[in-house]
Order: sequence, then structure tokens, then C-alpha cells
Amino acid sequence: MTIDEMRFCLCNKLGLNTGDKIVLASSFGNLNADFSPKELVLLLMNIVGPNGLIVMPYYPPVKSTEWALSGKAFDMRSTKSGMGIVTNVFAHMPGVVMSKHPTKAVCAWGEGANELVKDHEISTTPFYWDSPYGRLLKMHSKSVGLGVKNITTMHAIEDILSEPSDYYYQHDKYNLKFIDDKGQESIISTLVHNEDIMNKCEAPGNYVKSLNCKSYKRINVGYKYAYVINNDDLFETCKSHFKNGHTRLK
Repeated sequence: MTIDEMRFCLCNKLGLNTGDKIVLASSFGNLNADFSPKELVLLLMNIVGPNGLIVMPYYPPVKSTEWALSGKAFDMRSTKSGMGIVTNVFAHMPGVVMSKHPTKAVCAWGEGANELVKDHEISTTPFYWDSPYGRLLKMHSKSVGLGVKNITTMHAIEDILSEPSDYYYQHDKYNLKFIDDKGQESIISTLVHNEDIMNKCEAPGNYVKSLNCKSYKRINVGYKYAYVINNDDLFETCKSHFKNGHTRLK
């Protein structure tokens, strides 16, 4: 796939536009690209423009529980993301900011990026309304996947619609080491997903595909596919399904 073909897919087939606010999940190797991850990031920036917003999850390179038990410090300057090479490249580009969270950080670029990532370390849950993911839900945003079916927005929707909001998490919080971009170390107290519960859940991408949301588009790209969905549409559809007991829990 060439960069021009990727632009056509993003703009003409998936409908990305100037001013869009997107949260992106990606697996670059599945794109069969003849361009670099940096070129892909620059393309996305060019499409949404400075009035748009690009957000990418930036998790540690292992599962949250494993990371929490390891005793390692999450260092904004050097800890690699387990969310793929595009996220790792994006995080260190000019104008990109990262939220302060040891297991579910995000990187953001564009209009409102600084406000979006603010105070993630004290959010109710890593994905609740007062987290970057929850704030993005209020912005008429879109979820985009390139070469992957994972959709991070589902975690925010689950926390917001669940009673209690920490249903999917272990009971006790972890106090985890965190080093910010200035080298200052602190301890952040956070909830961590309960792996026993999460292992009983249908994969987020499969669940979202089954909802038949009107705005959901999926196209073949490279070795896999790409998708886009309007997060307002996804939230309202999930709200209806959750009321009827149709969640990801099997």
C-alpha cells in the first residue's frame, strides 16, 4: 500500500475529514505499507489539521496486572508502548503530549490536547468521564482502527455505563511508580483491570462489529482491514444493549 492509497482509504472510504477528533488503534505490520510509521502519522495530522485531534493509547509493553506487580516505574521519557510502533513514533513527535498514568496513558496532538490529558492520574477509573477517554466521548469523536480490530473506546463506555463504575477492575488500587517528562518521580494510585473478568469478555472489536451501528465502516486494507465508527453512535447503541443485558461479558 502506498501513502496515496492510504490517504484515499482514510478520506474517501472511511470518511475522515478536517477537524475530526479520532482515537486510533493500529498494527502497522498488517498494513503492508511502503511508507513509514512517521509518514502515516504525518498523513493523519494533515487530514484532521490543527483544529482536529489525534489520540492514541500508550500502555506499558505487558498487561496491566503484570506491569503493576513488576514494581517497574512508568517513565514518560523511555517506557515503550505496547500499542504498536505507530504509537511509539507518534508519542515523540513535536506537539504531542502524554497523560500521566502508569497503565493507561494516552498521547494526544491537536486542538485541546493539553486539556484532554490533564489529571488522568486522579481520574475515577482509567477510562471514566474524567479521564482522557471519557472526555473524548464528549467531543463527537471517532474511533479508528488500522490493521487491527481493537477499540479502546469500549473500556470507557463500560466504565461509564456500569454500576459500579469500577466493576471491571480489581477491588484494591495499586500504588505505582511514575516518572514524568521532567524526570520527577511520584506514586500514582490506580485501579487495574480484573483479568478474570476481562478474560470472560468478548473481544471489543468483535462485540462492536456485532452491534451493527449505522456509522460503522470496515474496509480491507493491507493484510487485514481498517474501520471507523462514530463514538456518539457507539455510546448510544451500547446504552441500549447494556439495558437489555447484552454486554461483552459472555
